[in-house]
Amino acid sequence: MALIGTIRKNSWLLVVLIGLALAAFIIMDMTSNRTGVGSNEFTIGEVNGEKISWPEFQRTESVLYANSNTDVFGRRNFLWNYFVEEKIVEGEAEELGLNVGDEELEELLFGTRVSPIVQRNFTNQQTGQFDRNSLNEFKTALDNGQLTQQYVEFWEMQKNEVVKDRLQNKLTNMVKKAIYTPTWMAEQAQKDMGSSLDFAFVKVPFDAIEDSEVTVTEDDYEAYLKENSALFKVDEQRRAADYVVFDVVPTATDSQDIRNAIANLVPAFAETDDDSMFVENNFGLYDVAYVKKDLLSPAISDTVFDMSVGSVYGPYIDEGAFKAVKVVDRKLIPDSVRSRHILMRVETAEQFAPAKAKIDSIKNLIETGAEPFDSLAIKTSQDIGSGAKGGDLGYASQGMMVKPFNDMIFYQAEEGELNIVYTQFGIHLVEVTDRKYIENEEGVQVAYLQEPIVPSENTQDAIYDQALDFVADHRTLDELTAAVEENPSLSLETAEGLDKNGYIFGALGGGNTSRDIIRWIFDPGTSEGDVSPEVYIYEDPDLYFNSKYVIPALRSVSEAGLPTVADVRQTIEQAVINRKKGEMIKSRISGNDLVAIAGQFDAEVDTLENVNFNMSYMPQLGQEPKVLAYMDALEKGETGGPVVGNTGVYVFKLTEKTIASLPSNMSSLRNQVAAPVRQAADFQLMDALKKAAEIEDNRFTYY
Repeated sequence: MALIGTIRKNSWLLVVLIGLALAAFIIMDMTSNRTGVGSNEFTIGEVNGEKISWPEFQRTESVLYANSNTDVFGRRNFLWNYFVEEKIVEGEAEELGLNVGDEELEELLFGTRVSPIVQRNFTNQQTGQFDRNSLNEFKTALDNGQLTQQYVEFWEMQKNEVVKDRLQNKLTNMVKKAIYTPTWMAEQAQKDMGSSLDFAFVKVPFDAIEDSEVTVTEDDYEAYLKENSALFKVDEQRRAADYVVFDVVPTATDSQDIRNAIANLVPAFAETDDDSMFVENNFGLYDVAYVKKDLLSPAISDTVFDMSVGSVYGPYIDEGAFKAVKVVDRKLIPDSVRSRHILMRVETAEQFAPAKAKIDSIKNLIETGAEPFDSLAIKTSQDIGSGAKGGDLGYASQGMMVKPFNDMIFYQAEEGELNIVYTQFGIHLVEVTDRKYIENEEGVQVAYLQEPIVPSENTQDAIYDQALDFVADHRTLDELTAAVEENPSLSLETAEGLDKNGYIFGALGGGNTSRDIIRWIFDPGTSEGDVSPEVYIYEDPDLYFNSKYVIPALRSVSEAGLPTVADVRQTIEQAVINRKKGEMIKSRISGNDLVAIAGQFDAEVDTLENVNFNMSYMPQLGQEPKVLAYMDALEKGETGGPVVGNTGVYVFKLTEKTIASLPSNMSSLRNQVAAPVRQAADFQLMDALKKAAEIEDNRFTYY
């Protein structure tokens, strides 16, 4: 048994080791010379000499993402880019004398030209529109000092974001105004867009030659990589890793134990009169809705509608779980329901109590006959649309209303009775005024017991022990590879193109475990061929059991710049083979008779009309810029090729060629040509500024 496995099984030993490690860490910290992070004053990065503070980064994250469930690494990546861009924009603006004055900022925050940043954060969730009233209420609370510290900090950060966005827009607009199209470029663009070509062609696909007929040398790979260097050149070091996955799946014993657990509850489930409480205590499901047959799982739809009220069916397997279902009730379901309501909106916890008191008061007025429903709806309902109609919502079919409201009017409320229901919009006083029965279709109210079929802790531990033994016995990538080849139940997967700040690892996706693996891969002490001493654990995101045990190994390191052939061989292999096939096909083509060439390769002569030089995609051909480039040099009636394209070898004959005439208004043409370039500046300028900036990235040190 591996040492780590022995430690795990002897918890007292683990406690001792942790204590010793902690003591060593404290002593090391006390005696260290404060190099590294400490000497850099907790700087997560620098942009053109301007530091990005790690404490500020953390504080921003905590304010902007308080109580957020968003992916932690995704949001940190977003924040990093924001801080980098902010430093770049501030530097460029200072050099150019650009700024955002106090009056301009006030206008962007609260005026008639409110910034898109502010509009985004004050959007009405129901309408999707900017909510000016909410912004005004926020401003009043801000001015009166009524906001919590968290909201004050959020607002300060938003102001910085507004300033950054405004300065960036000014920079972009300066670049847009400087864009000019010279005459020769405008004329060429008019030719590309306005000219028209008709041609016949023969395409010989690469698969006309079998891969086995092709011999590819290292020189072929080197030549392809050199000619396409722009596609493969990288700005920073990349690494690739191989990894073995031990999947954790339930055993037959696990499955039987889960089935027995459900079966043991069935008698009590059938006898209980309080289905809701029983299901809640046993982690089941209960819904007040009545379900029609076509909405039940196919596993039980026929069975349930043959069962009597109070009876239970199960255990049965459905959607990866053992379940038992009980018919609680059955009745005819209306096809549509007419109702009316009075709404008190609730958007904060503080608004709930006064809204509930208001609804209770209105309910009492109606029940005592003091005022009618429709009159109170007109005067008090905060749903203006229905309020103007006395609260009438008309007829609604199943699913038109939000679920709590839908369930109330379809399954719970009696006609003429007043009910209170809570939804995301607020508190409603509801009255059902009519029901229509057309299909007269029955629905059943059901309750479920369910237990997902997952591996037991014993199974998880047993597979973990296997992984521990495996990693202890195979300490190099070569040993790992050989062991996998001998074990048909295992496979060796590859994660390529990894960067030191990445958090997505191969097919395993993102998250903390993936990030931990990447940190090990880029650790200075990790060398090519090393196998991680640690077995990494991936947890099922829904059921929270250990679903995978992963053993990674560092396969290769590609330095910044152009990678080696070994680094990209798998990626470029088919393209290199196709290039060789293209040359072989070219050498076998003789003459320029399209019909003869088509017959030689069992291909067809095809035609295309109204093609222009500006087309990136051609029907029947796809993306074949080389074909268009060769066509430009031909005159009507001439034949061109063979040309090796992206998907095959082409021979073509130009049957018609119309060259566009130049317009009289060159200024208009220049603007037309410049327009897409100006639009591109909106998203390409910042990328260009980043490439030109000196950026020091220390994120790897911190997370």
